[in-house]
Amino acid sequence: MCEYHLYPGDMFRTSAGLGLIVKKSGGYFHYSNVADDQKKAYQTIETKRFYGYCDDMSHGQVLEVILLPNRKYRRKRK
Repeated sequence: MCEYHLYPGDMFRTSAGLGLIVKKSGGYFHYSNVADDQKKAYQTIETKRFYGYCDDMSHGQVLEVILLPNRKYRRKRK
């Protein structure tokens, strides 16, 4: 489902709502729920686990990934 690497600014849709990737560091994504963008403490998920949720549709965790349209370079995942 997610064939490209994700970067800050990309969004993902779950059954709970929309999430926005705020920061990528040290093998972790820091993200914010779109409705809760007032909080300063962002939630964290391991990058490998997030991509696993994207690729394995049986869990139903990540329903859709929305890529930032104006990003110049984007690498495909292997």
